[in-house]
Amino acid sequence: MRFARENRVRLQKDFDYIKENGVKADCSAFILYIAPPEEPREYSRLGVVASKRVGNSAIRHRAKRVFREIFRNSPTEKPMDILVFVRRGFLEFEFSALKAKFEKATSIFAKKLAQSERE
Repeated sequence: MRFARENRVRLQKDFDYIKENGVKADCSAFILYIAPPEEPREYSRLGVVASKRVGNSAIRHRAKRVFREIFRNSPTEKPMDILVFVRRGFLEFEFSALKAKFEKATSIFAKKLAQSERE
């Protein structure tokens, strides 16, 4: 399965919206910002930010590939916009540990979102 264009956060205004209106989760290897979609839709979107502090080009691209794969293999219950800010030491964690941290943070947010919709 391909990481489709509709599943990417591409525009700066979308990045800004997620950062301002999202919930921040610090997961040691990365920082997640998770926000409900600005416009109603059926799917979730992901944006990955890996600055030069993370490492050289090969390491930054590896980080993006890893988090895209985690996103593809971790279906979300509700549509949400997710921003991942990769930290320098993400290579010290195994794929399974990164995936577990990512899934835990998204499931906690999904529960909070469901509670706020009920109220």
